Amino acid sequence: MASPQKIKVRPMSLGDLDTIFLIDQKIRKVGKAITYANFTTEYIFAIERKESLQKRPTGYIDLITGGVDKLLELGFVAEIRGRVRGFILGRVTSVGEPATQVGSIIILGVHPNYWRRGIATQLVDAMCEKYRAKGINTVRIGIDRRDQELQDFFKRMGFS
Repeated sequence: MASPQKIKVRPMSLGDLDTIFLIDQKIRKVGKAITYANFTTEYIFAIERKESLQKRPTGYIDLITGGVDKLLELGFVAEIRGRVRGFILGRVTSVGEPATQVGSIIILGVHPNYWRRGIATQLVDAMCEKYRAKGINTVRIGIDRRDQELQDFFKRMGFS
C-alpha cells in the first residue's frame, strides 16, 4: 500500500489562479458545487468573458478585471508533489452594532481525484488559523442546503 502523500498548504499567489480555475471546472463537471452552485471562481475574481484584443488569452489572469490583492491575502492552496490540488478563499466582513469582524469561507475546492485525502481539512484549518491570527473568532460559510456531504464535512470540522 502506498504511503499517504504529503500535503503542503501555502498562501495563494497570482500564479496559482489558472490551476484554481481548472480545479473549479473539474469539480463542477462531476456535478458538485463547492459552496453555492452559481458562485464560481470566475465570479469571485471578476472574470470578464468579453472579447479582448488577444485572440486567446494566455491564461485566466489576463481576463481578470478587478483587483485580486484582498482575495489573495485570504487565500491558500494545497500542493501534493508541487502541484496545486486544492484551494480556499476567504473574506473578512463587519456585522452588527457595534461592528464585529467575521471571517467567511467564500469558496473551497479540491480536485476530484484528490478527494478524501485530508486536503480540505488542512485548507480550512489554515484559513481558521489566519482568522485567529487577525483576532477573528467567528468563521462562516454558506453551503447549498442540498449538499449534505459538504454540510457533514463542516459539522465534523466543528461548524454548526
